[in-house]
Amino acid sequence: MRSLIFCDSSFSAVPVVDCEVVQYQACLAAFGHVTVLTSVSQVEQRLHQQTFDTLLILTDTLHAQIQALIQRTLTSKPMVIVVNAKTWQQTALTELLDCGRITFIPEILSVNRLTSVISLAQARFDAASKTLAEFKRLDDEIRSIKLLSQAKLIVMAQGFDETKAHQIIQQQAMQKGLSLAQMSAQIIAVASPQKSQVSPVTIAMSKDGAPHVGAVIPKVDMLSS
Repeated sequence: MRSLIFCDSSFSAVPVVDCEVVQYQACLAAFGHVTVLTSVSQVEQRLHQQTFDTLLILTDTLHAQIQALIQRTLTSKPMVIVVNAKTWQQTALTELLDCGRITFIPEILSVNRLTSVISLAQARFDAASKTLAEFKRLDDEIRSIKLLSQAKLIVMAQGFDETKAHQIIQQQAMQKGLSLAQMSAQIIAVASPQKSQVSPVTIAMSKDGAPHVGAVIPKVDMLSS
């Protein structure tokens, strides 16, 4: 496990027994390499250069600069993030915790609790990531259904019924090695005046009898095929 400790200057200014950076570092070193940095710019540069499994943020105040760092990190390189702060703004903290992938420890985080906190944070991160992945899958499915429905309407405008329109799109997707959503998006793009001068989209039959989307032929020829 590769760990990154970000110790904000405000944290080290108020030393507490069993809560010193060197102790946190020694604890995490038992599980792998540990890097300690003291500024947001250093952290972002190192995250750009290397991959870490855990980010431990130690600060006296959870200020806006740290909040922005956390949000950017979750967007670019999601990882287990544990935040320890003594003061914070409740609204901002709630927004950070909404994603479910951040573990916040208020007040004092003693070294003897660190291992269990990291384990809890990992479990929370895994569960939240799984939920987010499921949401994305469902969102992609809904998007695919909408694209397919729109593409079928375009094909049906050429005189085909819904079943035949679906078959045409499916066959074209198989021939081109595309998903139904990708093929549908292509049909929509061809039919769009902004994307192409071929309007309306036309359907032709190739020599082997398979439908072909986007052929530039008169509509009457397509219907008589």
